[in-house]
Amino acid sequence: MWQPQFERLADDYHCLAPDLPECGNSAASGPFTLKDASRGVADVIRERIPGRSAHVVGLSIGGAVALQMLCDEPQVLDHLLVSGTATRLPPFFDRLNRLDEKSVRLLNRERLAESLLGQYHVPQAYRSLLLADLRKAEPEALRHVSQALTKVKLPTERQVPTLIVVGQEEPFVTKHSAYEMSRALPGATCVLVPGVGHLWSLEALDLFTQTVRAWMQDEPLPLKLVPF
Repeated sequence: MWQPQFERLADDYHCLAPDLPECGNSAASGPFTLKDASRGVADVIRERIPGRSAHVVGLSIGGAVALQMLCDEPQVLDHLLVSGTATRLPPFFDRLNRLDEKSVRLLNRERLAESLLGQYHVPQAYRSLLLADLRKAEPEALRHVSQALTKVKLPTERQVPTLIVVGQEEPFVTKHSAYEMSRALPGATCVLVPGVGHLWSLEALDLFTQTVRAWMQDEPLPLKLVPF
């Protein structure tokens, strides 16, 4: 799912896209927890990055992992971008997902992947790449991720430059979470992206990449972004 950013950033940056537990080629690992995912990504940075710190971009559950890293592993973070991440979802959210798990199990992996992808406006050129990852997902992984989203904790202080982003078309709970994050992290920058939804890294891939590059380089953000 990060292929467009690799294509646009790899000439200037050493790009890594680690699979989180129970995701992608790590689908057989798990169960997913924020603590384990945070530690795993930090270990990848220490092993693969010469300076042992990195700019970290987290989308959706990846943003929750990035926030956990801000709590547990701030020394490996240079700049942080968190997009489309709902924090501290109420416990009933997890219970609803448990109730729906039986219906999810009735779908084969192909239909499950198509149903997940159908929620987003993904360009045709990248649909097959994303589908390939989604086909590996197990129903249990979706439940573990939903459980993790009820346990997201915001850091007590902001130790690295942090950009919080939310799409205009995202649900209210995600927008409210972005607002809460901006209040909890003094000095963090929070912006809204007009006209896009959750997976805007593919939906508006050039704007997303421009935003990442500007934030990493301490340059002005694209004018399309609106302070939030």
